[in-house]
Amino acid sequence: MDQPPTDSERAMPSGWALVRVDQAGEVRLGRQRSPEQDSGAHMTKYVRAANITAAGMNLSDLLEMNFTPAEREVFGLKAGDVLLTEASGSASQVGRSAIWRGEVELCCFQNTVIRFRPHLTTSEYALVVFRHYAAAGVFADVARGVGIQHLGGSRFAEIPYPLPPLAEQKRITEIADIRLAEIREAEARLRSALDHLNEQVREILATAVAGELAPRSPQAPEPNHTRRPSRSGQINLFEETPNLDVPGLSATVPAGWLRRRVDQVGEVTLGRQRAPKHERGRNMRPYLRVANVYEDRIDTSDILRMNFEPEEVAVYELQDGDVLLNEGQSPELVGRPAIYRGEVPGACFQNTLIRFRAGDGIEPEYALLVFRHYMHSGVFREIARWSTNIAHLGLERFRALPFPIPPHDEQQRIVAEARRRLDATAGQIRAVQASLARLPEFELELLAAAVAGELTPQDPHDEPSSELLQRLGSPRKTQATLAPSSRRGDTMPKRRPRPTQQAEPTPDLAAVLKENGGSLSLPELFAQAGYNRDLPEHVELFYLALRDALGGTIRLTGDAAENAELEVADAA
Repeated sequence: MDQPPTDSERAMPSGWALVRVDQAGEVRLGRQRSPEQDSGAHMTKYVRAANITAAGMNLSDLLEMNFTPAEREVFGLKAGDVLLTEASGSASQVGRSAIWRGEVELCCFQNTVIRFRPHLTTSEYALVVFRHYAAAGVFADVARGVGIQHLGGSRFAEIPYPLPPLAEQKRITEIADIRLAEIREAEARLRSALDHLNEQVREILATAVAGELAPRSPQAPEPNHTRRPSRSGQINLFEETPNLDVPGLSATVPAGWLRRRVDQVGEVTLGRQRAPKHERGRNMRPYLRVANVYEDRIDTSDILRMNFEPEEVAVYELQDGDVLLNEGQSPELVGRPAIYRGEVPGACFQNTLIRFRAGDGIEPEYALLVFRHYMHSGVFREIARWSTNIAHLGLERFRALPFPIPPHDEQQRIVAEARRRLDATAGQIRAVQASLARLPEFELELLAAAVAGELTPQDPHDEPSSELLQRLGSPRKTQATLAPSSRRGDTMPKRRPRPTQQAEPTPDLAAVLKENGGSLSLPELFAQAGYNRDLPEHVELFYLALRDALGGTIRLTGDAAENAELEVADAA
């Protein structure tokens, strides 16, 4: 007697069937990498998780290891195979998929990759299903692990797979491809608009500090006749202050302006270092750190506290109008500035920040414009020094930078006009970013409609999937005699793969913590160690390095979550 259909089966469109992934195609986990396979008589290129991107296969950095002829039979790739990332430091990256189209004649795959070889389904439709599962969080829910999330070959094989008739699969993917291409085109146009707006911000800042943004006062003082005018009507102060010569900076300022060192126009102070001994005491105070200082805004969503003695408060307490700059950051963000406007009353600041307190005659808002210009134009990057993979602005190097000084009333006009233009541009940037943020929702809706049979009507003349399953049966598993070491495919490789970037992130996370006061949150450590969240391999490398260090040189304080605090285990 036939079993009654389940709720899921009743929900399937006419002619569809709900099967397991391993019924729709063969599922296999790749071969584990080990040191003894780094050389041999059968060196073969192989795919790893880093080669699978959202845009498809990236084969610019294929590695090699030894695969015997028998192993090549099992782990060799064929055109039409769908490859998925089996493991990642981020659950959202697990199950990222792409189709192998035979780009390399002989190629295998590592155990950070799962191979799906279609049997009852087309490669293109399988890709739609797996992209839907990744976007909808199905793979993230299935993944397991601490630090590194694993999809798991067996767990992946058991996931339900909505199976339309073959003819309908082709119709679905044709429509999905057209609409996905439209989404990609919209994304490209929005990103181009965003680049243009960011360039507009750089131009506004550059013209502001060059005296070209606001009209000059008719009473602007004439240049001192002891200084030699340039052809453009600007004056050159380098003859009097030759130590202010910095690559990338103009050697002139407008007539009536002055040019001095940063430490001649304001007080410059490095924050107090964080240490375990300051974690408790009678004078606990909130403090700001790199994670709180964004460009032109202070983020108060995650404020930490430590002990500041009364004599330290006199040095490190912030005042309304103080400009804070990131002392250590990624190269493009080093020196990122914002004005403290009393957002956290009584706050002090850590030594990952530099404080500039404007002197007489200098508007803090004007100083902010100068420092934002220095960040966007690469001046801060030019003077920064590298330690591991962090760019350090350096207190003395920052102090010695030149600072262009307009008359005070002109500073106010520059600030007002720059703020007007920057606010207008910021509004446009927010609108573009909001549109970009909606695109993943559009893609998810499209993929969900595709696997629910809503993109194209069902055709009663198509062979039903139940008949297709009965006719073809389950896929056959690739069989071959393998060495025992080749059958262990459920663990991550002991040796780290090479990064794809020339500037490699540092695996010595304890050293990075020491440079930043001995303690950082998980996202801060990720960024300060030079890892790029947009590169899946960097995410993988970071969590491998973290796994090796936890319990040894690094200890975890707080919950093992994204906002966990990490500190040097031997910190005094």
